[in-house]
Amino acid sequence: MRPEGITNHYSRIWTPDAHAVSNKTFMNATLVIAENVLEAVDSVMTCSPTYLVMGMSAITFYGGISGANNFQKQVEQQSNLSVSIGSHSTAAALKKYGEIKKIGFLSPYFPAANEQVRLYFEECGFDVVKDLCLQCPRWTEIAKVPEEIMFKKM
Repeated sequence: MRPEGITNHYSRIWTPDAHAVSNKTFMNATLVIAENVLEAVDSVMTCSPTYLVMGMSAITFYGGISGANNFQKQVEQQSNLSVSIGSHSTAAALKKYGEIKKIGFLSPYFPAANEQVRLYFEECGFDVVKDLCLQCPRWTEIAKVPEEIMFKKM
């Protein structure tokens, strides 16, 4: 289901399966991810990619637009490639729909990380009217959230 000549190569960002029980432990655990991104970039470069898509999101929102720009620049400098990151891609997709101004979002994060996502979207010109945190206690739990829990939260 890919265009001819396109292949997918994945590189995992090393991180322990953190036990997040508070804003502080969640944020600290995401910073471990941030510290290990460039090693994952180096690892995937052995596949000679021509473009990178970062498939994680939390740390791409940290520090608002300038933080996202800095993160993207770091990865681009490390890889010498163009890079798509979650924060910029989401904002660009929302803007493609036209006059969307009010948004809400649901995340697996704790409130401190949602504050960073909210800041980013507000700096992009969106009015964040609602944000919901699932507060997943471990990274491995993110993929296990039952659909009914997400609907209940919304």
